[in-house]
Amino acid sequence: MRTWKAMTVLPLGEDPPPITSVCFNHNGKLLAAAATDGMIHMFDMSAGLQITGWPAHDSAISSVLFGSDETSIFTLGIDGKILEWSLQNQGKVLWSRDCSRFCNLRSSSHYKHEMALDADGRRLLVTSNSLRAPIYQVQGHAYGMRTLPHSASITTVDWHPTSPIFLTGSADHSVRVTSMA
Repeated sequence: MRTWKAMTVLPLGEDPPPITSVCFNHNGKLLAAAATDGMIHMFDMSAGLQITGWPAHDSAISSVLFGSDETSIFTLGIDGKILEWSLQNQGKVLWSRDCSRFCNLRSSSHYKHEMALDADGRRLLVTSNSLRAPIYQVQGHAYGMRTLPHSASITTVDWHPTSPIFLTGSADHSVRVTSMA
């Protein structure tokens, strides 16, 4: 039987806010943590210390993920705003979309919303309160597309790591595998 061993507890300061989403970068050297206070906290995993942080949203962040080229980070706020932040110019927004008509947590029955970036970093898939989930073209001005419908809201999403295939999981108790080819 395996035993579990705690490696470290990352410092968030006195009276830290609840953490809502975490993710490693591609090589596991950086960790991004998002919180209910709208802050992004960045940690150097080899030192176990916070190296930077900034206010990303005026309200809680539901989901955080690194961009495919590791020079940016995406956040999805409970207000339904998606922001892509530069990691080289901290606090600079590179791209944004308002998906509140699909995923506004203030009016949602779901606890949190998620997003997933395709392997090329060109399409962002977001969970949805409606029967279809939006797919946004990152850095493009085009609206994008929406997924095939489920019979209830879309609660989780992901992309295949190498192929143009995505997953949508739904409150209708189904998982749909969809090819864009």
